[in-house]
Amino acid sequence: MYDARVRGPMAWIVVLALAAGCAPPACDDTDDRLAAAVEVLVGPPGPAADAAADRLVAAGRDAIAVVEVGLYDADPAGRRRVIDVLARIGHPDAAPILRHLAERDPDAGVRAAARRALSALPAP
Repeated sequence: MYDARVRGPMAWIVVLALAAGCAPPACDDTDDRLAAAVEVLVGPPGPAADAAADRLVAAGRDAIAVVEVGLYDADPAGRRRVIDVLARIGHPDAAPILRHLAERDPDAGVRAAARRALSALPAP
């Protein structure tokens, strides 16, 4: 049974306990949201993939490592969308990924897109 007299100090203990259990990174679902966006990005093209690309670009540098993971299972069209996102992010940290794609991707279109994106990146 609920006792209103316990609300004072006990309420603060409960609040602090909940806050501690939900302190960053425990409540930081940013990586999960970015990973979900990458899955959509490398899936079928369309409005959902476009919106996912916008979310990843908005995340900026924080999205680069997560976007890289999307390359592993992506078809050439998905890899080109990843390249586009990296180019739109425009951070030098994307250079190693783009360089790898430019040199080693089996698809000529992906290699060409990676070279263009790499040349447009600012110097570190």
